[in-house]
Amino acid sequence: MSKVILVTGGSSGIGQSIATLLADKGNIVYAASRNVVNQFDGNLRMLRMDVTDESSIISAIAFIQANHGLLDALINNAGLGMAGPLENTTETEAKEIFDTNVFGVLNVCRACIPLLRISKGRILNVTSIGGIFALPFRGIYCSSKFAVEGISESLSMELAPMGIKVSIVEPGDFKTNINTNRKKVASVDHTHYPTFDATLVQINQEVSGAMETDIIAHAVERILRKRNPHLRYRVATATQHFSVWLYRLLPGRWFEKLIMNHYKLR
Repeated sequence: MSKVILVTGGSSGIGQSIATLLADKGNIVYAASRNVVNQFDGNLRMLRMDVTDESSIISAIAFIQANHGLLDALINNAGLGMAGPLENTTETEAKEIFDTNVFGVLNVCRACIPLLRISKGRILNVTSIGGIFALPFRGIYCSSKFAVEGISESLSMELAPMGIKVSIVEPGDFKTNINTNRKKVASVDHTHYPTFDATLVQINQEVSGAMETDIIAHAVERILRKRNPHLRYRVATATQHFSVWLYRLLPGRWFEKLIMNHYKLR
């Protein structure tokens, strides 16, 4: 039986791969994005929704409710990348990331929970390996993903008595357009942060050589089929899994030195 599924950030990258695969499996999938025109033919349906605009969210969810009466699964994938020294990051720049990555997730969850209660459905919040441990020059991005990890843990406990299951999906690097779309701090003090440009080049190279997004799409599809899903699923390379293991094993300063050496910070 087909499910009704909403995927935020569904017009590109990871979200597009997830939405396309789930639609191919026979589900009715609303791929939401602020940059699309509404298109409601077939299984894969484009839905204009801005996760930073509560009225836009309410309107989009009302449309789903009017047409289906419920929602079986919400996949919160919409997000923005950010790079730059924290000292040089303005409040406005930080708020832009949190508005999408944190409050966007919270606002969409809040609007969808009444429909998910009807179906005893699922919420999958996509965070990052950077939501487990922080990385240099990505403090705003990582802290936003840390926040979603905490929101998801609380949601899981609060919604479990209603039959709604919450899972966190923690991707490593995937080959997406994040290099093009990543926000960069407007004014970087290169005198005090001379390695920033080289670090950003390395970050971009790691993404360009990363795994294809169909891998995470298949992982999400498998999670949705599980009767009793885990709270967390990490979708990453063996090296990234090993990094998380080291993070939990080593004293904090030791792990910090490994990361600094990786990015050639002196």
